[in-house]
Amino acid sequence: MISSLFVFGTDLLHEGYDAVLDNLQHRAGVDAVSLSANYHHARDVFPHNPRYKVYRHEGDVAWFKPDTRLYRSGLVPRLSAEATDEDVLAELSKRAHGRDLDVHAWTIFTHNSWLATQNPDCATRNVYGDPYLTDLCPANPRVRAYACELAADLARYPIRRLLAESLHYRPFEHGAHHERYMIRIHPAERTLMSLCFCPHCRAAGEAAGVDTAALALAVRSALAPVWASERRTGSDEPDLLDGEAQALMHAYVDMRASVVADLVAEVREALAPSGVQLSFIDHGGAMSHVMLGTNADQPVTESSRKLGVDLARVAAASDEVVALGYVDTQERLQVLLSRYRERLGGANLSVALRPLLPDCDDESVLTSKVSAAAHAGADRVDFYHYAMMPLDRLDWIANALSAARPGLSDENDRAGTR
Repeated sequence: MISSLFVFGTDLLHEGYDAVLDNLQHRAGVDAVSLSANYHHARDVFPHNPRYKVYRHEGDVAWFKPDTRLYRSGLVPRLSAEATDEDVLAELSKRAHGRDLDVHAWTIFTHNSWLATQNPDCATRNVYGDPYLTDLCPANPRVRAYACELAADLARYPIRRLLAESLHYRPFEHGAHHERYMIRIHPAERTLMSLCFCPHCRAAGEAAGVDTAALALAVRSALAPVWASERRTGSDEPDLLDGEAQALMHAYVDMRASVVADLVAEVREALAPSGVQLSFIDHGGAMSHVMLGTNADQPVTESSRKLGVDLARVAAASDEVVALGYVDTQERLQVLLSRYRERLGGANLSVALRPLLPDCDDESVLTSKVSAAAHAGADRVDFYHYAMMPLDRLDWIANALSAARPGLSDENDRAGTR
């Protein structure tokens, strides 16, 4: 099991490349650094950044120098204003490789407000035709071309893995900076509001045998009580559609899974000439924090499927699936990873953990989780996030990795004697 730590370009520019890499290599003891090759809007608290304690990210900017000639889609990454005089990924790669540290490019694909706003024809659209100018649609041909172009551009750098985030549909929540819902919108209704009915999704649905006009009508009818403020009762996931509409919905969801799995395969093909590995980040394990009605104890496949992710198909189309183990106890993590294993079989699996609240309030919790990941057969554990953690969390990471490794060696020895 190898390990990496997520870092921002701001960490490297504000603290210094060597200062950050010293902390990662000599204090945390990780094997790799995972740089945010591009990143979305956010406001974060940075405990040890020498310039900021509270930082508002530029949003939807790249920390590498895009080769604009590659982007025939017309969707071109925007370089960070802080990195105009420097290729951060290139400089990081040079310095990290001099220390025998691997570099991974942590890359966000469809969640890009700047590109969606500049190109509204590429944005997802709800059943009413409203564009969600925070998200690009995975079924859109220009977006699919952009995803492959972005991957090929990053593969010019000496990176080992591309960690693909948001290479799928997105939920209704967790898109814009200020999202306000001052009426009651049931979790199941929010799921319907997350569905994309743009022309490309409708065409893909029709090609899959779905009467998308009939489905759209059924979805609008199911949502009508929301706008009239009619209160629903019952479970978090009531049946909002009748039998015929449910069958259409099931087929439409299957279509979305095909769109995503095929896109993942296309991105992997774009990486193939370089030998860079594609690690697909599945957001299912994190949805309890951002999707109302989803909790940490539900099967991860329920959340993943809402995002158009069929885990088995995505695993077959990529080199590795990254599970976000953003839960608060070792027991919950074990259940989460066992559910991934049920879906993935022997496919490569890695785990992202946060040595931070709300997941870890004590070093022993992180140690138990790293051990759980090791015993679940995780190929790698990634730690989120250097910028946001007090520096003593680096010691937690080093101790947790050290505690997990003897157990792995014992298991390997026993396996060799059988």
